[in-house]
Amino acid sequence: MSKFYFWLSLFIIFTAISSSLPEGGVDSVPPVRPKSVVGETAPPPLRELRPEGEGELKQKSRLDPEILINVEQKQHGSMSTGTAFALSDEGIWGTARHVTEDCTRLIVLTSPRKGYRVEEVIPHPTADVSILKTVAGAKAFQIETDTLTYNAEGFHFGYPRGEPGNVYSRLIGRRIIKTQGVRKGREAVLVWAEKIRQPDHNLSLGGISGGPVLNARGHLVGVHIAGSVRRGRSYSSLPETVTSLLQQTDYQAVTQQSDQPYRVDRLRDQGNLLRKRLSVAKVVCVVD
Repeated sequence: MSKFYFWLSLFIIFTAISSSLPEGGVDSVPPVRPKSVVGETAPPPLRELRPEGEGELKQKSRLDPEILINVEQKQHGSMSTGTAFALSDEGIWGTARHVTEDCTRLIVLTSPRKGYRVEEVIPHPTADVSILKTVAGAKAFQIETDTLTYNAEGFHFGYPRGEPGNVYSRLIGRRIIKTQGVRKGREAVLVWAEKIRQPDHNLSLGGISGGPVLNARGHLVGVHIAGSVRRGRSYSSLPETVTSLLQQTDYQAVTQQSDQPYRVDRLRDQGNLLRKRLSVAKVVCVVD
C-alpha cells in the first residue's frame, strides 16, 4: 500500500511540472540560484584607467586591438540567467546573443517565479546581440544616436551572478572581440573602465550580460556582453548594432524617453527603479 502512495505522489508531481502554460504567455519558472565560481581569485582593486583619446571616440577600424573570447556550448539539462532591457512597451527586448543561444525555452521574468515566455528570438548575424519578442513589455530606453566621447559616463544595470547589481564606468576606448569555440566571429565593441560596483565585490559579473549600458541622459549606448575581472573592464556592443538589428525586423524601438538624468550618487536607486518597472529584467534560459 505504501508503494501505491509513493507512485501516486510521483505522478502528481510530474503532472504539475508538465502541465501546459497559462494563457497570455506567462510561464512558471523554477528558482535559479547563482553558481559559485570555482577557483576564482579576487583581483586587485579597480584601477584608474585613462581614456585612450580625447573628444569624440575614433571610428572603428580593422586595426583596433583584439580581445580573444572562448564561447562554450550550454549543456543539456542546464539553466542559466542573463539580463534583458525593454526596447518597446509592446514586448520588444534587447539582450546579448550568447544569453539566448542553445536555449529550448527563454523566459523574461516578471517576478521571482513567473514571467513572459519568449515567442521569438532574432539574433544578430555577427554581433553578440539578440532581439526578443514577448506578449507584453515595459517602459523602454531610447537608443543614443549622437557620437560618443571619451570619458563619457556609463551606467550598467542587470543581474550579475543572478542578483540585482549596478556598475558605474567611464568610456576609455574601442576594441575588437574575436570569438572562438562554438561561435566564431569579430565584433567592434566599447571598452568601459569600471569605477563603482554595487554590490561591492571582485567577482565575475556573469549574469549582467545582455543588460543595458546607459549614458547620463538615460539613453542606451551599449549592450553589456563581456568583462575582465582582473583589469576592471566591461565590454559592450555598439548602440548602432541594436539599431541595425531592429531595422531588419518589423519592430520599432521607442523614440522618446523622459527619465531624469542619471547620476552616480543615485546609481542604486535608479537601478532598483528600472528593475521594479521591468525596464531591466532577468532572463532565464532553459536547455532541455
